[in-house]
Amino acid sequence: MVQLLDSNQRDQLATWIGGRPHHFRLLYKISRDGCSAGAFHQQCDGQGPTVTVLYNTNKTIFGGYLSESWNSYNDYIDDPSAFLFRLQYNGSYNPLKFPVKDSTHAGYGGGDKGPTFGEEYAPDFQTFTETVTKFGNFFSLNGNFNKIGNTYNLNGQNISSITNNSLQVTDLEVYKVEEVIDDIHWREHTDWKNVKMDEIKENLVAYKPSVRANVQTANILLLGEIGAGKSSFFNSVNSAFRGKITCKACCGGFGHSATTMFRKYKIQDKSSGINLSFRLCDTRGFEEEFTQDPQELDCLLDGNIPDRYPFNPMIPFTADFPGYIKDPDLGDKMHCVVFVIDGSTVDEMPDKVYKQIKDFRIKVNHRGLPQIVLLTKLDKISSDVNNDVTNTFTSSAVRDAVDKVADIMGLPRSHVLPVKNYESETEIKTEINILLLEALRRCLDYADDFIDEQIDDLPPKMNKLTLQQGLAKETIH
Repeated sequence: MVQLLDSNQRDQLATWIGGRPHHFRLLYKISRDGCSAGAFHQQCDGQGPTVTVLYNTNKTIFGGYLSESWNSYNDYIDDPSAFLFRLQYNGSYNPLKFPVKDSTHAGYGGGDKGPTFGEEYAPDFQTFTETVTKFGNFFSLNGNFNKIGNTYNLNGQNISSITNNSLQVTDLEVYKVEEVIDDIHWREHTDWKNVKMDEIKENLVAYKPSVRANVQTANILLLGEIGAGKSSFFNSVNSAFRGKITCKACCGGFGHSATTMFRKYKIQDKSSGINLSFRLCDTRGFEEEFTQDPQELDCLLDGNIPDRYPFNPMIPFTADFPGYIKDPDLGDKMHCVVFVIDGSTVDEMPDKVYKQIKDFRIKVNHRGLPQIVLLTKLDKISSDVNNDVTNTFTSSAVRDAVDKVADIMGLPRSHVLPVKNYESETEIKTEINILLLEALRRCLDYADDFIDEQIDDLPPKMNKLTLQQGLAKETIH
C-alpha cells in the first residue's frame, strides 16, 4: 500500500507552508488503517504539523494543513498558519490555497472525529465521525463541508469549486510534515570525484568470493517488472568497466519481457583485461500476462538452470530439460537477489506483478538469501536529479521513493539503493558510475555474507573438504 501524493503536489504544499524544504511522511491512510476516528487519533495525535489529503471519486484532491498537532482533547486548535487547499479539480492540476481567518478555531481535536477544520458545530470541513466502512471502491464519508468559508477565506471559491461536491473518497491520507535542512543528505553522502570512482572500481576488480568456499564467482540474480531496468543495469555496469556505453543485454519496451534467455553475464575490466569474479544473472521480467512458474523460480535460485537456457512462458523449465543441473553446488546457486524497481511508476505496479514479487520473496526468505532493491529512473522521480545526479542524496523526492519502496517490499531502507542506468547518455559519467558501482559493491558484500553462512552450516568434515577444494582451485587460477 503506497502513498498517493505525488512529487509535484508535495512541492506545491511545501511552497504554501514556506520556510525550509519539507519531507512528507505518511502517518495514516484509510485504505490501509481503516476509516475510524480511533485509528486516526492513534496514528496522528501529537505528531506536529500535518497535511490531510482527500481523493474523491470526482477526480478532485483537496484537504487542509495544520502546523499544530492533532489531539483528542475535545477542544479547539489555535493555528494562524493553518489553511485549506485544492490541488486537483476534475482530473486537472489546479492548485488553490485558502488561509485561515479565525485562527482560534483552525481545527478541532474531537476524539470521535476524523480531521476537522473549523468550529465544532459549524465546521468548515469535517472529514468523518466514528467509523466509516468501505463500500465497493470508495468510502462514503459521513462528515460535511456545509459551512466552508466560516473560518477560512475562500477567495471567491465555493463548496463546488473546491470539493467538486463529493465526500465519496477512494482514499484519505494524513502526512507528517518534517523540515529538511538545506544540503543535508538523507543518506551518507559519497564523493563524486574520479578518484572515488577509481577506488571503488579497483576494489571490485580485486574482489574474490570467500576463500573458505568452493565458489569462483558470486551470482547476483536480477529480477523486476518488465521495463524497470534490470537488463539496463547490467549494460550500465558493463559500460562502467568498459569505459564506453555498451548494450550487450537486450533491453527496451516491447510490451513483453525483452529478456528471453537466462544469462550469467560476466564482466571484463578493460584496463586490466581481468574477468571479474561475479556474475550478473538476468532472467525474464515479471509481467501481467505471463505468470512465472513457481518451480522454474525455485530452479533459478537453486542453480539448476544452465546459462543460455531459452525461456518459454508456455512450457516452464523442469528436471527433464536438456542441461538441467542435477546436483548444483554452492557455486551454481544464487548468492544475492536484487529486485529492480522503477521508482517513477511504483504506484502503478499491477496487482498481479506485485503478487508475483511477493510470492517470490517468500522463496527467497525461506533460503535465507540477502535481498536488495535497486531504485531506477531517478531522473523521472526528481527534476533536481535529472539536472544533476549528484543531487540524489539531497533530493526529498528520491528519499520519499526510497521510503515508499521499502514499505512495499518490507525491507530496511538501507537495502533500497538509488541507481541511474545509462539510457539517453552517449558517454559515461563519473557520478553515474559511482552510484552503479557502489550498489554493486553492496550486493557483493551481502553475497559474501550468504556464502560464509552456508559454509558455517556445513558439517565439520565437509567444511574442511570444501575449504581445501576452494584453496586448491584458487591456487590453480
